[in-house]
Formats: sequence, C-alpha cells, structure tokens
Amino acid sequence: MRTTIKDVAKRAGVSAATVSLVLNKPNPSISKETRENVMKAVKELQYRPNRLAASLASKKSNTIGLIVPDNSNLFLAEFSNCIETAISKHNYAMILGNASNSAKKTIKYLYDFSDRSVDGIILVQSIFENPEHTATCIEALANLQIPTILSDRFPTTHPFESVKANDFLGGYLAMKHLLDMGHKHIGIIAGEMYFPNCIERLEGCKKALAEAGIPFDPSLVYEGDFQMSSGAAALPYLLEKNVTAIFTFNDMIAYGVYKALSNYNLKIPEDISIIGFDDIWVSDVICPPLTTIEYPLKEIAETVVDRLISLIDGRKADTQHPIMFDPRLKVKGSTTYCLK
Repeated sequence: MRTTIKDVAKRAGVSAATVSLVLNKPNPSISKETRENVMKAVKELQYRPNRLAASLASKKSNTIGLIVPDNSNLFLAEFSNCIETAISKHNYAMILGNASNSAKKTIKYLYDFSDRSVDGIILVQSIFENPEHTATCIEALANLQIPTILSDRFPTTHPFESVKANDFLGGYLAMKHLLDMGHKHIGIIAGEMYFPNCIERLEGCKKALAEAGIPFDPSLVYEGDFQMSSGAAALPYLLEKNVTAIFTFNDMIAYGVYKALSNYNLKIPEDISIIGFDDIWVSDVICPPLTTIEYPLKEIAETVVDRLISLIDGRKADTQHPIMFDPRLKVKGSTTYCLK
C-alpha cells in the first residue's frame, strides 16, 4: 500500500498536521529536531505526496497538456523536449498527446486533457486543411475554458495567446542567401500551403526575389508536406526545371532531397545548393552540414511555458499581440556560389 502522511506522522512521533507543515508550509515554530525527524521518516518510508488529493484540495493538478501533430518529426520531438524542460522548472508535470496530424485526435486529446483536469494546454497545431475542422478545434478550446497557448501552426484569427517564429523573415533570409550566392533559378519545396507559416515563408521568398529584380515563378514551387518523402518526390520535378538551388520549408524535407540526390549522381553543394528551415541537430551531422534557418526553439518554448503559467496564475490573456521571435541564418556546407 502507498505510504500516507499518517504513516510518516506515526514514525516521526508527531501529528499529521505537523508533517504537512514541515513539507508544505515552513513554520518557525517547528523545531529543527522535529523537522529532521519528519524528513528522516519521509526518507525511510519513501513517502511521496498524493498529487490527486492535493489537486482536489487546491483545485490545481500542476499538470500541463501538450498536443503535437507528429512526435516522429524530429523538429517537433525537439520542441516537445524544450517545452517539457521549461515546464519542469516551474514544478509542473507534462502529459503529451500525439495527434498524428489528425483533427479528430487533436480534439479528442483536448477533451481527454480536460477530463484529467490539466491546468493549461499548449497546442502546436490548431489549423487543418478542412476549415470546419479548424473551427471545431477552436470552438472546443473556447468551450473548455482552460488556459491555452497556441504555437507554430495556428489560424490567423483566434481568441487565444500565441507564440511563433517570424516565418516571413525566415523565408526572406533563406532566399536572399541563395540570391547573394548568384543563384537565379531557385526551387522551393513547401509544406502544406494552408498553414499560415508556409504562406508567410513564401511571401518572404517573393520579397527577396523582387529586391533582386527576379520575377516569382510559381512553377518552381512544389507543395508537399513536412516529411522527408516530400523532398524525394519533389526532386525530379525541380531538376527538370534546371534549378541550381532548392529552399526546403523544413530540414526534414531537405534530408529527403539529400537521400534522393544519390540516385542522380549529383553532389551538394557543387551541383546543387540546399537550404533548409529549423536547424535541428541532425543538420549538423549529415554530410555536408545543412545550411538552414535556425528556428528559435528554446526561446519560443520557454516563452510559451512562462506565458501559460502566468495565465494559470490569473493573468488576463493578451489575444491581440502574438509574440514573435526572429529566426537566424546558419550558413554551413550545403550552399555555395552558382557557377552556371
């Protein structure tokens, strides 16, 4: 049976109330000897506080629910880890829901987390290809009335706080880097274009092209998803367009390009330059290391958690001013000057 506070009190020779004061509410009236006896009993009996009982008394579970669209995606796995690290610093626990890119599973997790009495929710994807699914997700969040922060993939209008990267700037930096290297015929492998962050990255590309006096060619944009398979599928199409460089909307797509290029006896960056987006750790260990746009993961994760904790503690939500972090260009080995 689980050790109770009464067992600790009996072992230490004090009341249960005294044990509670020692563990939860430091009180100068309790002697040093009594505190030491209580803590000795706690250690000997391997006592752990009953979180369920505590949550019933305080009406707080000290638990935050995180829902990600795909935990097999290396970027999202790293983001989840950063969020969990930030949550633990606030002495909260985290439960993770992997929605498998499904609106239905996302909404189910929202209600499951509500049933588990989480104190707050972090939702990494709240927009879906079917607008009705997006509306249902946002409506479910509003009905649950749980403090919520949206991040990464969310609709342009919603009644919640949000934290994201400046995707427009990221797209601009990537395209400008390739243009500065002398590339003029540049392919783009995008994620799903119903995501606002993909639209913003493409708009950033268009701005860089306009500044260079190069017309935007929509035929050089291949719409895929954020999986490696998109890189492999898009490569033959873009090679037929005679591109000299490719900007992929995440690093995972770039890895697919790397793998597929071996079938064409082409080398990176001598024959084709590649730039990604995210700067996940694998991008440093592949050969050559991937030039990419560094997504400010840690800063975003810490801000998401800090803002959510303050909402849980009673701060009024600021739904009008999304918090945005600027990404950074990380030049490595996969881009070089165009000699064609």
